[in-house]
Amino acid sequence: MKQHLLSIVLMSFALTVFGQEVERELMINFSKAEQHKKEQQFEKRHQLERGGETSLSLPFFDDFATYSLPTNDPEIPASMQRWADTSAYVNCTFPINPPTIGVATLDGLDRTGYPYDFITDSYGPADTLTSLPINLEGLSADDNVYLTFFYQGGGRGNSPDAPDSLVVEFFAPIGGENPWFHQWSIPGAEHEEFQQVFIPIDQDIFLQDGFQFRFRNYSTLTGNLDHWHLDYVLVNNNIDPENFDFFEVAFVECPNTMLQDLTSMPWTHFQTNPTQFMRTTTSTLQRNLSTTQADNVTSGYRIEYEGDIEDYQNDFSIVVVGPESFFTTDYAVNSAPNNFVFDDTVSDTTATFNVSFYADNIGILSDEKVGVPDNDSLVFQQVFQNYYSYDDGSAESAWGLNVAGGKAAVKYNVVTPDTLLGVFIHWTPFQEDNSNESFNLRVWNDDGGVPGDELVDNFAFLTPYYYNDGYNVFTFYEFEETIEVEGPIYVGFNQNGSEELYVGLDKNTNTNPTRLFFQLGLGAEWTQSSIEGSVMIRPVFKAGMTNVWNNIEEQAEVEFNVYPVPFQDQLNIAPEFGVGSYNAQVLDMNGRIVEQSNNLFGSSTIDLSHLAPGVYLLQVMDQNSQAYGRKRIIKR
Repeated sequence: MKQHLLSIVLMSFALTVFGQEVERELMINFSKAEQHKKEQQFEKRHQLERGGETSLSLPFFDDFATYSLPTNDPEIPASMQRWADTSAYVNCTFPINPPTIGVATLDGLDRTGYPYDFITDSYGPADTLTSLPINLEGLSADDNVYLTFFYQGGGRGNSPDAPDSLVVEFFAPIGGENPWFHQWSIPGAEHEEFQQVFIPIDQDIFLQDGFQFRFRNYSTLTGNLDHWHLDYVLVNNNIDPENFDFFEVAFVECPNTMLQDLTSMPWTHFQTNPTQFMRTTTSTLQRNLSTTQADNVTSGYRIEYEGDIEDYQNDFSIVVVGPESFFTTDYAVNSAPNNFVFDDTVSDTTATFNVSFYADNIGILSDEKVGVPDNDSLVFQQVFQNYYSYDDGSAESAWGLNVAGGKAAVKYNVVTPDTLLGVFIHWTPFQEDNSNESFNLRVWNDDGGVPGDELVDNFAFLTPYYYNDGYNVFTFYEFEETIEVEGPIYVGFNQNGSEELYVGLDKNTNTNPTRLFFQLGLGAEWTQSSIEGSVMIRPVFKAGMTNVWNNIEEQAEVEFNVYPVPFQDQLNIAPEFGVGSYNAQVLDMNGRIVEQSNNLFGSSTIDLSHLAPGVYLLQVMDQNSQAYGRKRIIKR
């Protein structure tokens, strides 16, 4: 890792001399922060739903296609829980060609998504993934009990190197004062392919009720570095490593859109020509893990909207799938025989469709995952609201400029006349807290394929918001004046200092080479990006909406004050209107009421600790629901 840190230092020195666009590895993983939020008070609920059981029975199996860490999410059955802690990150975006869809990633971030230690050269034990207790009582060495799993170093993230390592330890229920025993480890290195490991569980001190095992990584503790990805974890008896095989055909990568080029667009824009925006075909990557041939693998996809389901099963099957091989399945979308288009009559301003791809249920415990996705199904949401996006909502890396006056511009084609309100930006912190650095919003017209003239003046100095407890949070910034636009436009910012203001970079889509442009200071030419990925900058429009707060103008005479700004958990409301009791509502970015406080009187405090960091709208109303005023509020 010292060599890696030296490379960063040398690169940073070079970039202070020669301005350019840069890519950095993340220092925060917001998904892990979201996991931390969900874990509160999970244990009592899960023990009750498991009927008070204290140990799991064999086989113990997890392919991470279903979220199996502690969670209070009522949609995830307690029977799916396999692990006792939450510092690992369950995802499908970091690994490359995993055995099955979904992995658990260990890195240098704690369970809240922050670096374990920001001190330079900090190193030590980082994430831990500990199994729930397993009952191995009555088994012996003759029963051939093994732990087997697959691992990959690096993937789409940062590869671990010396002295990093991945470690497996066993817990002995009768092990005395120090019951955890080291069983296996491997030093850091980049692994292009997943490797399989077999570890025998053959000692009497482990073959007891209450046995546990855990994965731990030793890494640099200063950020999202030194990635290890785990998949297909199995503990069972009667395993012969020399002749081990399992019949498993599974999805490998997660899809993110059924649209051409975009992952989302305003619903009213889609309605102008739905057929034009649909993909004609799409595909999924699958894998046969078995050492034998798999035949006649059938698949299809379903579209669900408010309980109504359309099912499109492929009219053919994959007849021959070779042993231990990857294969691609194609699906007709807006082409024969399906000719599918999202139904543009279901709503007038917004719509969200649940999209799921499915295949034959083949593999370990495939019949037990009832009501939740497994590795034979893929689920995502196709969202139509009031913004365009190229990214899939996940940041695997970070993009920025390192010169004063640098400009970033992302090209979008606005397909129908509309009012541009502002932009969503996902900022990613890296090494330094640049929340005090300033920038200005910008929007340009098109000048022969590059940004042209600015469409409106924006003089307000803005700053990045680095949220510390949310999932890939976007900050909404509004333009000082709304702008009527149509056709190609470019949205972005002009940074004032030379500090790198890092924007989230999605590495599972790749529109930067055709959509992202940057300018290195005053008088410089516009340059097209050469960094793979999609920066997470999204233009926001009125789009016919009336119930989304970022389309609601604040009243001219606001008759109450709120503080502090930004706030963390408690928000104070100080009315000036001299009335009796009043009500307060807090709305999220989609216009949903997320907090309602009634019968307040005078200066009051409302508890918003349950909300994720972000931008909200506060409405103060009288008892007849007539609004006194509205204000945007920001939770850090």
